[in-house]
Amino acid sequence: MHDLDAINRELARVVDALNATPSDDLAARHALQTRQDELRELAARFRVDADEQRSTEDLRIELAARQSQIDAIYGSGIDMVTQAGGGSGTGGSYTSAAEGGVNKQVRDALDAPKVMARMARLREILADRNQD
Repeated sequence: MHDLDAINRELARVVDALNATPSDDLAARHALQTRQDELRELAARFRVDADEQRSTEDLRIELAARQSQIDAIYGSGIDMVTQAGGGSGTGGSYTSAAEGGVNKQVRDALDAPKVMARMARLREILADRNQD
């Protein structure tokens, strides 16, 4: 398949079929999920190729926007000591572990791993251009 529109149409059909498949039909669901993953990977290749055609300035603008997005995600973390009304004399390993777990869940919910992956891809393209 070499047409992004065709990939997206098939992906929509697969998603519809997946939604219509009973949750206890594990074999059919697995086959559909496997095809969904394949189609998503194909679609991602089109995006990568499109990124390589974009101007360096455009890539830098997106990278700056993604950096702001990730800064906001990490800046929205919870400080458990402050939330509990404590100060520098409170806390400890339990608080640090709890804080880390909660903050990781928040970052994951806000798609921080995807944003970081996108930033890595943009940096990769920009680095390749700087070596030429």
